[in-house]
Amino acid sequence: MQHSIDSINEDDAQLIEEKLRLTAVNHPLTLDLRARNPDIKTSRSVLAIDPIDLPFSLTNTTLSGPDNILAPFVFADDITGCLVAFYHLGSKLAGHAGIVHGGIPAVLLDECMGRACFPRLPNKVAFTAKLELNYKAPIRVSSNIVIEANTTDIEGRKAWVEAKVRDASDGKELIWAKALFIEPSGQPSLRQLI
Repeated sequence: MQHSIDSINEDDAQLIEEKLRLTAVNHPLTLDLRARNPDIKTSRSVLAIDPIDLPFSLTNTTLSGPDNILAPFVFADDITGCLVAFYHLGSKLAGHAGIVHGGIPAVLLDECMGRACFPRLPNKVAFTAKLELNYKAPIRVSSNIVIEANTTDIEGRKAWVEAKVRDASDGKELIWAKALFIEPSGQPSLRQLI
């Protein structure tokens, strides 16, 4: 059976983005984060990508757009190493008809979990050493999700982070993840990403 994918028009894209914004700013996870630290950072990108590097950013180029991934609404507490990010996952991200490919949330979790722990590391940047995901339920295309990442431990150049992906509307847990990030030894050659 052939499935057709109609691209989202500009008006629909604006409505989707506004709904995502309202969900993000009023969501209990955002309100809880703000209650714990009123000085949280807010942005429309998980990582601070230097404009010269932007063409090489998978989530900000190839996977970006209303039919793919809208720029997320991100709230970060750099003191505790916590982050909450809200995404709209469009129709062109399907692995099976109507279901988001499992690699997409893996990419988003990797970025969110890294960004959560970076501020707590000495040089503010690290590589993913281990990423473990437990898929609990499929993510439907054209839906809004929220990723909550929490740094659970820091030991020198190592950071451990746990995260959950939930449906932003009903809070249903879709994926649970944990990761280990390790800062490069010596003088880091990576640009700051926060």
